[in-house]
Amino acid sequence: MVSDEIVLQIEGLSKVYRSLFAPAGTKAVDSLTLGVRRGETYSIVGPNGSGKTTTLKIVLGLIFPTSGKVNIFGSDVADLAVRERVGFLPEDAYLYDVFTGEELLDFYAGLFGYSRRRRKELVDELLSLVGMQANRRVPFQECSKGMRQRLALAQALVNDPELLILDEPTSGLDPAGRHQMTELIYELKRRGKTILLCSHFLAEVEEVCDRVGIMYRGRLVAEGTLTELAGDPTEIVITASGMSPEGASRVAAHSAVLGVEGDVVRMGHESSDRLWSVLDAVREAGGRVAEVHRPRPTLQDVFVRAIRQDAPERDAGEEVH
Repeated sequence: MVSDEIVLQIEGLSKVYRSLFAPAGTKAVDSLTLGVRRGETYSIVGPNGSGKTTTLKIVLGLIFPTSGKVNIFGSDVADLAVRERVGFLPEDAYLYDVFTGEELLDFYAGLFGYSRRRRKELVDELLSLVGMQANRRVPFQECSKGMRQRLALAQALVNDPELLILDEPTSGLDPAGRHQMTELIYELKRRGKTILLCSHFLAEVEEVCDRVGIMYRGRLVAEGTLTELAGDPTEIVITASGMSPEGASRVAAHSAVLGVEGDVVRMGHESSDRLWSVLDAVREAGGRVAEVHRPRPTLQDVFVRAIRQDAPERDAGEEVH
């Protein structure tokens, strides 16, 4: 359940990379401010080079910001006590190749000081959670990409983190693997984890996230729930089979109907209070109503619109996945 408590607070965050070849520096993150509430799944999306990975590295304390600050649970990210409450799944997990799944998890559990008996219980619990019980003795180097991702997620959960940070959790996975990972994220949401997610797969983000922040050229250009970002549906679509041509013409003449194309009747969303009268007209025309759908812009549509509004001339090398 999402609460009003802010678990992760980013304020005025900027990061400039300088080199001999670019004395003025390259600004990877530009005055970023956002907050992640307890119990929610928040996703940062953006094209390559938008500053997502740099932001995560700063949040994790792996690099330092040029300006601004990051607080987790009200404390600075440098506080070791804070880091013990955070779990991280990198895009490409490099774990110890010669260890089996159960050996890997036992090793990381040992780093957190668990007793031998508790480590055994924890390994069993985590392998079961990520669906790796049957492959628990397979060396990491022999695991498929999907198996590696699931084991990497399991190691991120060893310390039972309150905040879980996932960087491209479905990267390189086939459709079945992406579905399994999405189901795991759903289960972690159900268990009350606060999740910060970065992903290029917008359909996945749309499915699991409570709020989305869209980054472009280091800046946050849009933020909110999908409803807040996309707005309300713009029309109502009725799918009905069996209407006679004469009946379809009568339905098309209804004042709330925008048009009839075959078995599809479209009406304006603002006329939703007249839906029942349109459905009656469809039935009187001999139609059998199969579905009433209220489509709205997808996250893909919102993403492209936000970027185009921020920069009318997009860089040719940037792709939207």
